Amino acid sequence: MSKLSPSNNKNNIVLIGHMGSGKSTLGSYLAKKLDYKFIDTDTEIINEVDMPISDFFDKYGEKKFRDVEEKIILRLIEQKDKNVIAFGGGAFQSAKVRNNVKKNATSIWLKCDLKTLALRCSKKRNRPLLQNKDMKVVLKELNKLRADNFSKANYTFNVSKKTKSKLAAEIINELSIYEKN
Repeated sequence: MSKLSPSNNKNNIVLIGHMGSGKSTLGSYLAKKLDYKFIDTDTEIINEVDMPISDFFDKYGEKKFRDVEEKIILRLIEQKDKNVIAFGGGAFQSAKVRNNVKKNATSIWLKCDLKTLALRCSKKRNRPLLQNKDMKVVLKELNKLRADNFSKANYTFNVSKKTKSKLAAEIINELSIYEKN
């Protein structure tokens, strides 16, 4: 079976959602299934600033982090390659990023219930927005702030109780893309 680009002729697939929604895990898996390149924007940011994100947050604050994130994302999105790109949780808050994604990529919101997010996030200690805070309260507040922008994605998939292989199959089917042989 031959490979096709997503049905809207945009080659990049962007995964958005809260921290812990599975963007990196699913993105890497989906990219392999499609023979696309996987790009995690957090990794790109770490390479650019030459320090862990939590250290960058501590030293320069969230505003400076979002500026760097936006610059990197805009550069990545303009590439016309076949990429699956996992955004950081707050990246889609930028109108500039959303507009650029709308023109140059297919966006997918990995929607996840807050209970599942809290469980997943509790397993990692490197999330700057959650450090020394009540995780459930922060996730609920972030959801209030971000859900409206997440809902502007081209597609929404509920990821709360699905395996990455099931989700990848659903995405491939919905976007009318064929897996590599």
